[in-house]
Amino acid sequence: MRIYSNYSTNDFDIVTELAKELGFTPSALQHYFVMLYADHRGNASPLSSLTTQMLSNLNTIKSDDTFIVSSLFPEEWPRLSRSEKMTLAKQLSHHVKSNPNSFAPYKIAKGKTTIYIKK
Repeated sequence: MRIYSNYSTNDFDIVTELAKELGFTPSALQHYFVMLYADHRGNASPLSSLTTQMLSNLNTIKSDDTFIVSSLFPEEWPRLSRSEKMTLAKQLSHHVKSNPNSFAPYKIAKGKTTIYIKK
């Protein structure tokens, strides 16, 4: 299912910039925030929990070890939707770019899974 939204130019620029900062596409960011807001029970969304888990699992990787996004979710990865996988991959990419002293891309092949290394 799809839901379309219209934004003013100024609002679109704000959403696009925030999405870029957080490693989301604008559509994924909108979905993420709507689902956070819609969860009026106060529970964390699955994507929020997965992001927290991803960052926690990064801490367990030893220096000079390589990894890919799916290796951070060995149990959950097969059950995730394509959208969730893409969002997590973008968030990991953003985290690596934001922490160049700790992580770096190790091998990048266009259209393939990026392999990262922990420094």
